[in-house]
Amino acid sequence: MTKIAFRAGLAALATASMLLSGCGGSDSAAEPKGGTPTTAASQAPADNGVAALSADEILTKAKDALTKAGSFHMAGSATTDGETMSLDFKVSGKDFAGKMSMGKNAEVEILSVGGKQYMKPSEGFWAMIAGAEQAKTMVKATGGKWVLVPAKDQISGLFAAADVNELLKPGGALSKGEATKVGEQPVITLKDASDADAQVFVATIGEPYPVRIGKSATGEGVTFSKFGEKFEAIAAPAADQVIDQNSLGK
Repeated sequence: MTKIAFRAGLAALATASMLLSGCGGSDSAAEPKGGTPTTAASQAPADNGVAALSADEILTKAKDALTKAGSFHMAGSATTDGETMSLDFKVSGKDFAGKMSMGKNAEVEILSVGGKQYMKPSEGFWAMIAGAEQAKTMVKATGGKWVLVPAKDQISGLFAAADVNELLKPGGALSKGEATKVGEQPVITLKDASDADAQVFVATIGEPYPVRIGKSATGEGVTFSKFGEKFEAIAAPAADQVIDQNSLGK
């Protein structure tokens, strides 16, 4: 497989991952945790006032709150053209670690730490982008090691999970929707004119965190939680466990 074919396949996956981060499916953590305000009567924080702002102002508040939190968890899944994609990421500052799955047995671990980007694909992942025959070749070439991905490579779209501006970047004009709840968390809805499935639900009690992105406040959607929590250290793999992407296909 040539480098061109390799990167073309990865570019397609990067596009798919960005779609998921904007309008994906479900997460077991329906009620945000860690840094998200409780609604218990004796401890309930006051209304944060964002519901009275314009849609653009609310989005700015949500970005600022997520940036200030410093860390968060995001997870969800979506089905597109009969194929299910899922993601589960823990973000800490500009570093993050997690996993994406795309279709049957196609998984890839993603790691970004210290400004460097790594991925560890399964054979099913390679098969999806290069075919079953080439997948065996790639598995042999990588030997189960992490693949170092250049910062400006086409696959870099997969590593946007730590970029708050990219995560919450609308595709079209924003408008303010209804007040509702995500679990027990009161939220205000932001609607994206370019994508009805990419609504953003922003907390109206406590910090104005974006707690969900999806078509509705229930059912399908990517859920954000564990704001400001400390995760297990996100560390770079040992040098002997890394192979440079540029060496693949030679």
